[in-house]
Amino acid sequence: MGSSATAQGIVKKGTNVFITQEDVALLMNCKKSKAYAIIRSVNEYAKKKGQLKFPVGKANKYLFAEIYGIPIEDVNRIISGGQEAAYGAEDSNAVCRNT
Repeated sequence: MGSSATAQGIVKKGTNVFITQEDVALLMNCKKSKAYAIIRSVNEYAKKKGQLKFPVGKANKYLFAEIYGIPIEDVNRIISGGQEAAYGAEDSNAVCRNT
């Protein structure tokens, strides 16, 4: 018969299309203030591209992943499970400093 998770008519848990300040801080290994600055820059970029801007403290996770070159699978894994950042502190801080 199979697992109930794959049974017909079962809806999988939805995923968020946004990323929060906490998620950015975890992914980029930076402080809250820098995470908010990153979110603001992603939202400004979205506005320039004619996309919807998310509320304060949230940004489009797909656009974030595109801008910072992080595979969306890694973003999803980290924000859904609260796991350790997949990127080393050296790499993340370099990205944080350059934004």
